[in-house]
Amino acid sequence: MEEIELDKIIKIVSKEVVRELQEQGVKVVDSSNNSGVDISNFSKSKTKTEKIDMSKYKSPVLTENHIKDLHELTGRIILPKDTIMTPKAKEKIKENNLEVDYE
Repeated sequence: MEEIELDKIIKIVSKEVVRELQEQGVKVVDSSNNSGVDISNFSKSKTKTEKIDMSKYKSPVLTENHIKDLHELTGRIILPKDTIMTPKAKEKIKENNLEVDYE
């Protein structure tokens, strides 16, 4: 069974709530700064989709470097349907909360 720390869950949920409120026109301010949550980047919604070109590979392999090279606003990546992901790439996808689609 996969484990996730409570602090990480709180940060993820907080980030999504702040993002949704900002999209509704609510200005969110951190008056205490005791929450441990940095709201400064929440307005940067990850709306960018990137298709990762694997045409040079016989068997497409997604590496950690592919993920590191993505634009900071990327929230979704599109991969060829038979792409193999390295463990480090999977880790980076989770860290960056990326949505993965195949075509």
